[in-house]
Amino acid sequence: MNHLSRFSILGALCALSATASGAPINQDFELNPPAPPPVVVPGWQILGNVKTTGATTVITYNGPQDVLPFQKRMAQLVSNDGQDHGASTGDYNPPPNAAALDIFFGLSAGTLATSYQAYNGSGIKQTFAGSAGEVLKQRWNFFSTEDPDPVYGLNDTAFAVITGPGIVNPLIIFLEDSLGVGNSGTSGWRTFSYNLPADGDYTIGFGVVNGVDYKFDAELFLDDFRGVPEPASLALLGLGLACLGGLRRKRPGRL
Repeated sequence: MNHLSRFSILGALCALSATASGAPINQDFELNPPAPPPVVVPGWQILGNVKTTGATTVITYNGPQDVLPFQKRMAQLVSNDGQDHGASTGDYNPPPNAAALDIFFGLSAGTLATSYQAYNGSGIKQTFAGSAGEVLKQRWNFFSTEDPDPVYGLNDTAFAVITGPGIVNPLIIFLEDSLGVGNSGTSGWRTFSYNLPADGDYTIGFGVVNGVDYKFDAELFLDDFRGVPEPASLALLGLGLACLGGLRRKRPGRL
């Protein structure tokens, strides 16, 4: 194989690498936030009670549960944003933060209240350049800290929202809720994935909301967010690497 062929293979590998590099930055939340406060998650926009953390403990209705990141840090979203939204006055109409979270995700005001009986919540999002066929993956872990009640709507919910080319409206994707995991339950670490339908700029977001009540919060943890090349690209990448391996086995001095 001549030098030109070698360069062609290397060029193809570089092109594949570029194709797979369009995922959000700080996907694993390992970049340390600047100090002092306010809280910042580098590369991401946040609303409500959102931060990065190392190993931590969630205090549930039935006691504490430990949460461990895959590396050193993970994102932590708590459904209550730390403000009193009517608990002291008895006014439990959906507070301004519920509509603010709708606006944050590009949804019509009242969408989250209608879909999940959301009274308040927290969210995180990022806009990035994606490619058709690229698969976005996100590890997530949902914790319910209360005893859910389907009659009174005591049901906190975690979800994803994605917008971009090929998506007519902001797409809300249900992840998990308190009814699904049970009394003070947890989903355990799971993987969210989404195939991008076209080339262009996308916004991916994740949120967690309180349903009806304010007393017990839900928490959503995120870690290890990455973009993965489509299967055809992976096959071509493997072929290129195999060819380069064959080149290295040839005797010195031969082209």
